[in-house]
Amino acid sequence: MGPGLLGASLGMAIRKREISKSIRVWARKQSSLQKCKEEVWCDEISSSLEEAVNACDLVVVCTPIMHIEETLQKIIPKCPEETIITDVGSVKGSICKVANESSSGKGTCFIGSHPMAGSEKSGMENANAELFENRTCIITPYPKDSIVEIEKLESFWRLLGMQVHRETPKNHDTIVSSISHLPHLIASSLADHLASCPSSWLEMAGQGFKDTTRIAQGDPALWCEIMKSNRENLCDSLDQWQKSVNEVRSLLHAEKWDNLTQYLSDAAELRKKIKS
Repeated sequence: MGPGLLGASLGMAIRKREISKSIRVWARKQSSLQKCKEEVWCDEISSSLEEAVNACDLVVVCTPIMHIEETLQKIIPKCPEETIITDVGSVKGSICKVANESSSGKGTCFIGSHPMAGSEKSGMENANAELFENRTCIITPYPKDSIVEIEKLESFWRLLGMQVHRETPKNHDTIVSSISHLPHLIASSLADHLASCPSSWLEMAGQGFKDTTRIAQGDPALWCEIMKSNRENLCDSLDQWQKSVNEVRSLLHAEKWDNLTQYLSDAAELRKKIKS
């Protein structure tokens, strides 16, 4: 549901790996549906929410984050009880709460997902069947959720080549505020800082600057919604990062070069532990 970068990439990946017998796409815009209809990975299109979810084993809501809750409220009452519903939103707390309330008493299974496989690019035209390969997916079940359904959803993401982790919705939002949302804000802040410098400086920028600011190219409206949805956690992450910035600033002022070397060494060791 929602054939943007993630939705279209998902369709491509499912077809390439032959995970599904049939792939149905729903979109708000008729133009988007017509584009999907022309793609080899799309079997069916629908502009009706009720028709789109009918007889589906799995429904994945890939709309922009600002529309996910509304979409879930509309489709959960229409889905058969045996259908597993998930999403790809970058913030889980509010989404999972709304889905849980909408499915209360109905028996429909919603389990939140966050495939961390985005890009600074957006739209169906940038979709890629390999987008999920060797990337992380965090799923956010509630304690009441069926272990069978949880394992089915985990299996789905693993079949796409992803490494799957389980977290509560609350823990998920705390984690991604530091490892995803804060880095984007820092990249944007650095780019904003350089905007006040002479343009000739940018012409001399090396790969380090380009790598550090690459993600600042992401869709501003989308990222504003993400940061808005995780505002409190992001503010906490910013506070912690500011302490680190103040520490290195004090080392420079005090000319404590041994301490600065250790600071840089600790950072280098941490980075080496992260898989490329």
